[in-house]
Amino acid sequence: MRPILILVALIALGLGAAWVWTGGDFSRDATPEAGDVVSQPEATNPATPDTDAGMAADVAAETANEVEETAEDAAEAPAGASVDAAEEAADAAADAAATATDAAAEASQAAGEATVAPASEAAAEAEAAAEQALEAADRAADAANAAETDGEAAATEAADAAEEAAAATDVAADAAATAAQIEAALTPEGFDEAEVTRIIDQSTISDTQKATLKRLVESASSNPDLLRSALDQVKAVMP
Repeated sequence: MRPILILVALIALGLGAAWVWTGGDFSRDATPEAGDVVSQPEATNPATPDTDAGMAADVAAETANEVEETAEDAAEAPAGASVDAAEEAADAAADAAATATDAAAEASQAAGEATVAPASEAAAEAEAAAEQALEAADRAADAANAAETDGEAAATEAADAAEEAAAATDVAADAAATAAQIEAALTPEGFDEAEVTRIIDQSTISDTQKATLKRLVESASSNPDLLRSALDQVKAVMP
């Protein structure tokens, strides 16, 4: 009896998805319009999920803090330690850029799994921040190479570049965490009804579609089998 009930419920979900896709008008062309822009929802849970993107975000955030401390030490180094300070700042900036790049890559992967605009926007933000971190790391390396002749000025420049790399890495960490949270929220294992509702509400689909999707998710929330199908429908309908 239970398999039959599940089959009936899945059929109902399929019909509900068709209703959502057409906005209640089955004669309407279901092709989504190009150029839709979706605002990125704010994360409701500051803790990152235990996923690849979530772990990469945590590592990037930790690295950003460490690099910031190294940059501060380099900026305050005595004149006689300028060369070492510049080299340490450059090494730290390189570490920041590497972790920011990893976070951006994982954010992109998470966005590919989530297939909704807010996750893609977070991934794009992480990628842009990683590029900034790489550029700052290059400047820090150039300053470190000039430290033998430029001394204290080079150390200061390297420290400034390391601080910029740390800031960019922190942005990449936040963006990767957002992508990870969205990805997790759209799975039965990490389902977060409030987050899914926020994603739906801030989308560009019609109010009728939003209401139908939210009812679909709410009605399936207590059954993992039905919930997976409902969340797949959300991802299929959302731009």
